[in-house]
Amino acid sequence: MSLRRLLLIAVLVFPCLLFAQTLVTEIEVRGNQTVEREAILATLETKVGMPFSAERIRRDLATLYRMGTFSDIRVEKEVHREGIRLIFRVTEKANIGKISFAGNKKVKEEKLRELIGFKALESPDQGSIAEAVEKIRRHYEEEGYHLAEISTEVKPMEGAETQELVFHLRENRQVRIRRVNFIGNQAFSDRELVKLLKSRARGRWSWLTSSGKYDPETIKRDIAFLIYHYQNHGYLKVKVTAPQVYLSRDREWITLTFQLTEGVPYHIREVDVAGDVLTTPEEMIAGMSTKPKNLYSREKLEEDLQNFSLLYGDQGYAFALIDPVIRADDESRTADITIRIEKGKRVYLEKIAISGNTITRDKVIRRELQIKENALYNETKLRESRRRVEALGYFEEVNFATPRGSTDETIVLNITVKEKPTGTFTIGAGFSSAENFIFNAAIAKNNFFGFGVSGQASMELSSRRQLFILSAEDPYFLDSRWILGVSGFKTVNVFNDFDRRSFGGTLTLGRRVFDYTSLRTTYQIEDVDVGDFRTAVPAAFSQNLSGLTSSGTLSLDRDTRNNRLFPSKGMFQSVSGEFAGIGGDNKFIRVVENFRYYQPILHRSVVGKFNLTVANIKSLTNQPVPLFERFFMGGINSLRGYTLRSIGPAVQIPQTPAGGDSEFVFGGNKMLQLNFELELPIYDPAGFKAVGFVDTGQAYSEEDSITLTNLRTNYGFGMRWNSPIGPLRFEWGIP
Repeated sequence: MSLRRLLLIAVLVFPCLLFAQTLVTEIEVRGNQTVEREAILATLETKVGMPFSAERIRRDLATLYRMGTFSDIRVEKEVHREGIRLIFRVTEKANIGKISFAGNKKVKEEKLRELIGFKALESPDQGSIAEAVEKIRRHYEEEGYHLAEISTEVKPMEGAETQELVFHLRENRQVRIRRVNFIGNQAFSDRELVKLLKSRARGRWSWLTSSGKYDPETIKRDIAFLIYHYQNHGYLKVKVTAPQVYLSRDREWITLTFQLTEGVPYHIREVDVAGDVLTTPEEMIAGMSTKPKNLYSREKLEEDLQNFSLLYGDQGYAFALIDPVIRADDESRTADITIRIEKGKRVYLEKIAISGNTITRDKVIRRELQIKENALYNETKLRESRRRVEALGYFEEVNFATPRGSTDETIVLNITVKEKPTGTFTIGAGFSSAENFIFNAAIAKNNFFGFGVSGQASMELSSRRQLFILSAEDPYFLDSRWILGVSGFKTVNVFNDFDRRSFGGTLTLGRRVFDYTSLRTTYQIEDVDVGDFRTAVPAAFSQNLSGLTSSGTLSLDRDTRNNRLFPSKGMFQSVSGEFAGIGGDNKFIRVVENFRYYQPILHRSVVGKFNLTVANIKSLTNQPVPLFERFFMGGINSLRGYTLRSIGPAVQIPQTPAGGDSEFVFGGNKMLQLNFELELPIYDPAGFKAVGFVDTGQAYSEEDSITLTNLRTNYGFGMRWNSPIGPLRFEWGIP
């Protein structure tokens, strides 16, 4: 073959061989265990027969990683005479069939699962697991556990192809605040400022008050309170920076140091009101707490702004803009304050929408509202409506929102509630030093079928008491302002000196006559039998030991409490007069006055409660008031430091013919009772509260007048728990 022909063949064949070597002739997948080879090949853009392209390979790698199945992917290229073989070596993520936690005591498992951000069978990669560990670590630090140790372990599950991911937690001790320091404070001492903080040094009562706990969110609250305190005393330009946090070498204690720049106190030079003034500037300024020559006070200024907002809101200006403009003069240390007002347009209520009430009917909520659809907006009525809905006691949360309606002159009232259980079924047993073995069972419901009707069926049995009650009340009978109630009862009480048995019932009809005020009339019939005397009965009471009482009671009640079941603010007043003589054997008149007052104190964390009861009963015959209707003091609901019904007028009765006297407490026809309590929340989410109390009172005979010289008094403490089965009280009274 000639050289010329060889060169011609080479020119024609060599490019073909070169092109063949750049073609992808084979694609292999290695390392896959659960993902099918065909599924991987189907996702690749590179196919057999295509020219090799590094850019296309990079796109294929990105596509495979996006599948979320592989933790590592490598591509190998082998060049052969026939072309290029591509080998995709993949490493599948661990197939996690179970995620578990070990060693966690302070943080619930539900919270940990929420933090990690993935679930079993999602096959997290190492990056996701490391991120989950960091989230858990940060949460423990926020809870004060800066020494928490977290590690992970992946181990095979017995009898399964999947693996178990275990988070091992060693919580260690909680880091506490040892000291709080202040730098730059001159107007107020460290001791005064510390009282404003929730972030305090750990004290002897920290197990009860949670003092010493470090929490970044609490720190933000503390900074705001420090600024607020200074600005209430004239320091208009005070600055408080986030505290420096110093961790001890053993990582068990924290020292907080707040840096303050106090500035100087400013007095008010001038106060003015400008813009859309409803009356005159002079009249509006006259009603303000912020006045010239006074020290600047942020609290008083905010109070004035709220009063203006209420004033304009009551006139229908729901979106009035009320802004203070403060101009400080550093040389004279004075400030001029101008309240600028843009009232906008009057607004009407277009619609009321209620949501979240899965049990309670809409009408039960709507009948408590003081503002109606298509009416002019009224801020006072809106606030009162919310208070009345909250006071029902049916909801954990009540939220009012007023977004704009279909036009700029309308709004929509969105009421969102969160139901809470209003019914209880309880059954229990216990032991009391006064009553020995106690058994009780009760079914109670404050919102039957969502209609707002309350009812109760209960029984209580002990060695000294048997009580059976069946009752129901509809506060809006037939959707009107009338109140209807009915009850039936049977009781057996074993007192120190005698036994009392009764059977009867009541029928109540009432009506709301004013806001918060209702008038009720009640008819009661009760058959009473007194017997089994342990001692001789005084002659004065031996003629009317038993009999039928048929009476009518007229009562006037006023209730402004913020919650009927668990009040913390407001008052309850009741005065009632009972006339027994509508037939029956027993004839008397009884008058009872009860006053209860509730007020939050100490930054609203402690609730003060006061109760005053005064009562008088007078016989309408020549006989004294029957024993079973007289007033006795002592016991859990009156004087908690004394035995049940042990306080009251008494006489000495011969115990045996041979001699020896015993005291017979026959009770009074008048009584005075006062109770004062301080209730402190221990752990609100669980309903635990501590209580301290003082009780005083006395029952007086017909010959005595009500005086304060011979009152019996006790003090004590206890704990209350709003448990899932109902309210529980544990109280110790000391005479």
